[in-house]
Formats: sequence, structure tokens, C-alpha cells
Amino acid sequence: MNINYVLKNIKNPDVKIRKINNLVYIIFIESICNTSVINDFIVKPIIKYKINNMKDLNNNIYNSQKIKIYDYKKFYKLLYSGFCIICINNKFIGFETKGTLDSGILVSTNEKSIKGPKDAFTENYQINIGLIRKRIRSNNLVIKEMTVGKDSITNISMIYMKNICNKNFVKKIEKKLNLINIDYVANSNYISELLDKNNNIFPTTLSTERPDLASFSIMKGKIIIIVENSPQVLVLPTFFIDHIKTQDDYYQNSKNITITRIIRFIALILSILVPSLYLALTTFNQETLPLSLLINFSMQREGIPFPSFIEALLLWLIFEILKESDTRIPYVFGTSMSIVGALVLGDASVSAGLISPIMIIIISISAISTFLFSDNDMVNSLRFYKLLFLLLSSIVGIYGIFISSLILIIKLCNMKSYDYDYINFENKKDLFDSLILSKKYKFNKRESYLTKNIKRR
Repeated sequence: MNINYVLKNIKNPDVKIRKINNLVYIIFIESICNTSVINDFIVKPIIKYKINNMKDLNNNIYNSQKIKIYDYKKFYKLLYSGFCIICINNKFIGFETKGTLDSGILVSTNEKSIKGPKDAFTENYQINIGLIRKRIRSNNLVIKEMTVGKDSITNISMIYMKNICNKNFVKKIEKKLNLINIDYVANSNYISELLDKNNNIFPTTLSTERPDLASFSIMKGKIIIIVENSPQVLVLPTFFIDHIKTQDDYYQNSKNITITRIIRFIALILSILVPSLYLALTTFNQETLPLSLLINFSMQREGIPFPSFIEALLLWLIFEILKESDTRIPYVFGTSMSIVGALVLGDASVSAGLISPIMIIIISISAISTFLFSDNDMVNSLRFYKLLFLLLSSIVGIYGIFISSLILIIKLCNMKSYDYDYINFENKKDLFDSLILSKKYKFNKRESYLTKNIKRR
């Protein structure tokens, strides 16, 4: 390596090059380095001890990360990773001087924690690994690090327990990660989509910002993937039943949580089924309703200019627009948006005779039921099947619901999550205990389809 070549090819304004003693060059990027550390622990010792060779440099400058550099590829990787590069007589060495460019450890915002810990993953790669290390202090915890992205050179880590996780599964995921060939990794979702290319509607990888959930998943025999600059960690494999459960379930009384899980399961059915069932019963299968209830529905729809299907579709679309607007607009305008959507538009549309009150109730029940699921990918999946149920029920009534249900069940039963069945029927006891939480599975059991080491002490 030659210092003149380096000086000639680095032209960016935030790259600072300082020459000391006519022999020593200091090269760093001001925008990502801690300049105070460079001044106090690198520049001052070099001037004070009149350092002009590598031996004196090693004896007088101390740093937790000290890496010798022998090629330009390593030089650029360290330079753009926040290292300060020192050159003496065309010999290069890098010292870690990264600045703090993340938001720090904050409270989990997307996944609410009731009784569990409040800390959340951040954009800082090392802090995220530390949040796992803080919870699992075992020599069996394996961290395999690699880089992805030709230009972004993003660090990613695959973390698992070597005495619990399936070895074949580990080899398969590691092979897939090594085969990733893209220029830039913006978020952990990039890795998720490249690992599972089956294009499933239901999510097979869980994205979480909670370290306690990630740690618990590792202890169950799963793999987590930490991606640099992303506050979301990937958990794989993920199964359908994982979206019915939450991490807070394990911090509360088992009997109470069993009731809560049953409520979530009912909410899942209601979110998909309620609009289509109302449409089928009032449009095609009116003989199934009591006469008084049918008359009540007919009176509410009197004067409505749209068919029931168009009415349900319009109301659902308005709700989705309001929800998306509430997500995107600044927090200070959220209350105003809710008032406009819920009160003004709802009341005005009923008063104007455009929407029936019962349809607002039906769509509201379906929408509220989806709020029980925090994973956005799962909510989007429910939205797709809600539309499918609505469309088929508007064509053939109750038979459309049976057809849609059959399509949904077949799809779920045929789906794979990294070669594991999305709904696993091999051990019925595991499936039963996923819904009915018992103390045995809370404290000392793992799912048998993930690992042979099912005992947990």
C-alpha cells in the first residue's frame, strides 16, 4: 500500500487527512468519527511522544480495536466504518473511533410491553448484540458475523444456541446469507425477503424490536438475525400460531392468558368473517335470519343508493385510508384525524343517507379485531383474505364463505416456513399448548418440532 495513492484517490470533503512530524498521516471521516477521541487519544500522544514508527505507536496508543491493514479493500472498509487510519512509512493501522449516530436505547413503540422490559433494539449494531448478551450469558450462544451489500458493506449477525437449535437449519440459513448478492441493504426486511423467496402472503419471518422476545426465541431453538442500522431484528422460523401469542403472555398468570389467547383467536375470525357473513346473510341467504332482524336491516338500508357490497367496500377503503393517514402524518395531528374520521365522516355519511349505520358497526368490528395483532405483515395478510371473503360472499353468498375458508385452510396447511410446516400437526400436544398456556410449557418445555432438546430448566 502507498500513502500517495490513498491521498490521490480520496477527495470527499468529510475525509480529513492530517500530517504530523512529516512521517505520520492521520486519516478519518469527520461525519462518522468521534473527533474528541481522535484528538485526545491519538493526535496528542503522537505529538507528545514524537512517534515516528509502528513500535512506538503500539506502545503509546491504546484502543480496544486495533487492526493492521495490508490491502486497500480493508483500508476503505475500516475508514468508512468509523476507524481512524494511521500511516507511518506506508504501513497502515486502524483504531476504532466511531461516533454515536443512533438514537440510543429507547422504549419499544410498535410492540407495547405491559409487564415485560421496556428497552428496544436500536440502529447500533453492537448495542443490539449487547442486549441479547445481557439476557443470555451462556457459552452456547453462537454469533456468526458476515457482511452483505457490495457498496453498503452492512454487518449482519446470525445468533442461535448451539445446544438447542437444529444444526441443519443453521447450515441452510448460513448458506442463504452467504449467497446474498446485492449492492445495498437498507433494512432488515431486505434480508427477510431474500431468505424466503416463496412469496407467501402470511409472514414466515417475524420482525421485532423487543430484545426479550428475540432472546426467548433463541432459547426456543430459533435463529435471530441482527442487521446493522436496523432497529428491527428478524426471528426465524415463524409460524401462524406465533401471531396469536405475545411475549407478555409469559409474564402473566397462565390461566388468564389462556382466556386472552382464545379472545385473540376469536378476533382473528371476526376480522375476516364479519363483513362477508353480513353480506351473505342479507343479500343471498335471508331465510337464515329471524324476520324481525331482517326487517330491521332492511329499514336501515332504506334509501341507500349503493348495493351492500359497494357500501362495504367503500367503507373499508375509507377506513384503510384513515389508518394509513394516521400512520404517516405527524403525531400532533393524529387526534384531529381521528375526530374527522370517526365523528365527522361517519356521522355525516349516515345523515346523508350514503352509508347505513349497521354497515359502520360491521366494518368497525372487523377493523377493531385486527388491532389485536401488532405485526403489520400479519394485518396486511388478514386484509387480503378479508377482501377475498367479501368478494366471494357477494357472488354466491354463504357458499362463497365456505369456498374462501377452504382456500385459506389449504393455503395455511401447505405453507412452509423455512421447510417447517406453517401449521404443525406432528405433535398435537404442542399445537394445543400453543393456545392453552400451561405452566409446564411456560417454564420447562420447548416445541418438539423445532428442537430435540425440548427440556428447559
